[in-house]
Order: sequence, then structure tokens, then C-alpha cells
Amino acid sequence: MLSILSLLTGASVHRTIARAKRNSIFIALALLFLLTAYALAVTAGTIWLAGIYGPIGAALFLAACALLIAIIALVVMAVINAQEKRRARERRAALESLATVGLGLVRAQPLLTAGVLAAIVAANLVGSKRDD
Repeated sequence: MLSILSLLTGASVHRTIARAKRNSIFIALALLFLLTAYALAVTAGTIWLAGIYGPIGAALFLAACALLIAIIALVVMAVINAQEKRRARERRAALESLATVGLGLVRAQPLLTAGVLAAIVAANLVGSKRDD
């Protein structure tokens, strides 16, 4: 099946799959070391802060910082989602108003609409074939 797909697409599907597997292994390895570095940085910060504020104070300080960062990330996510919903609502309203105008034009002047559609089709069929 993959060989037939490879012949049809003109590209080697096997090489693409092998590249994706290789890249995912390296990304997983990099992520593992990134998380290890993060854990060691937090541990070093806790040890350093323990010398200043004591062990309980250092742990509470880092917990408060992590909580603050999590809250900020959630607020940013909520703002982005609200903007995306607003844009989708505006796009839907614009499309609905365009459809309403189009239907009104079709009902009011069907011959004009047919002429415009014929002109668009003719322009696409007869227009130049060179690449822009």
C-alpha cells in the first residue's frame, strides 16, 4: 500500500515516515533533558532560598511563584480564546449579511445575477493561463 502511495505522490513515503520517527525521538530526548534542567534549577533555587528564608519559606515562595505563573497563563489563554470567539462571530455575521444581500439580489433581479455569474465563469474559462 505504501509503495503504491509512494508511486502516486512521487515522493518516498518510507523516507518521510522514517524522518518523522527520527525527529520525534530527538524531540522527546530534548524534552527529557529540558525537564531535567528545569527540575535541577528549581532545586538549586530552593536550596539557595533556604539559606535566606529557611526551608519552609523557600518552598512556599517557589510554590507561590509557580501558582502566579499558572494563573497568568490561564488568563492569557482566556483572553486569546475570547478574541478568537469574537473574530469567529464577526466572520459569521459578515458571511450572513453577504448571503442576505446575495439572496436579495437574486430575488430582485434574477437576470442580472445570471449575467454576472456567466461573466465570472467566462472570465475564468477564457482568461489567461499564465502563472502570476
